[in-house]
Amino acid sequence: MQSRIELVVLDMDGTIYGRQFAGGISPRVRRAIAAVQEAGTPVTIATGRIFDFVRSVAPELGITLPVITAQGAAIGDPVSGEVLYEALIQPEDARKVADWADGEERTTVFYLNGSGGRTRMVQRASESENRRNGWEGWEGWDASTYDHWFGSPREMHGSLLDVVSATGARPLKFITVNDHLQEPDQTAALQRRFGDGVHMSRSHQYLVEGTAPKANKGHGLLWLTERLGIDPERVLAIGDNENDIPMLRVAGQAICMGQATEVVRAEADWIAPTLDEDGAAVALERYLFS
Repeated sequence: MQSRIELVVLDMDGTIYGRQFAGGISPRVRRAIAAVQEAGTPVTIATGRIFDFVRSVAPELGITLPVITAQGAAIGDPVSGEVLYEALIQPEDARKVADWADGEERTTVFYLNGSGGRTRMVQRASESENRRNGWEGWEGWDASTYDHWFGSPREMHGSLLDVVSATGARPLKFITVNDHLQEPDQTAALQRRFGDGVHMSRSHQYLVEGTAPKANKGHGLLWLTERLGIDPERVLAIGDNENDIPMLRVAGQAICMGQATEVVRAEADWIAPTLDEDGAAVALERYLFS
């Protein structure tokens, strides 16, 4: 018989969150999350998005447990705003990444942690790019797309190296654009370039992210279950991309979304329908109420 599930951990983008839904989350997924909590099983979030953003979403989902954010680099209490765990990229490694980014056309954004869980988002952009209307990068997306993927407001700087080298800079993670359907997947190449000082993972078709070496969703989930006194085998986790693999490997019940690649599917105990088909809700209904 299946062990009782004592915690549900949900990825956001591609799993429960998408631009196609009003407010980012479909009504059926909202109802399913509420029903799970009403039945007595706690729910939390594990996402690449920053703590500030997750704190804005958690109340409407009734989530009060610590949330795993920035790919596991920051874990915080969404109610009090207290940062409970933080893993920063070391200055030397951050400078290496920033120096590379300053020489690239592709858009790169650094996330620098401040006090109270607040995060500065800094993007490399030339003065000419800053003056343009409608988009803020060489890829040609409109401004709303950049805002959706990277967050806002972002500070535009001619040199990321100058920013991360400044006294008091506390780099939490960075994101760079890499559409692996239009060009080679850069995840492994960037991992070799930056070495053991960062952990690279793909979080989206268009995006690759870097964090401190031990900052991933699997490590974050282990930290959280230890704090809560829950056996990881009694956790149900749902994700859709390669950055979710460490979390799926830790959880006793690993679910991936229907649009996931074969690499992610290989890690799952069950494959849910896609985001557009409310796959997360289907999974919760199947595993929590069947």
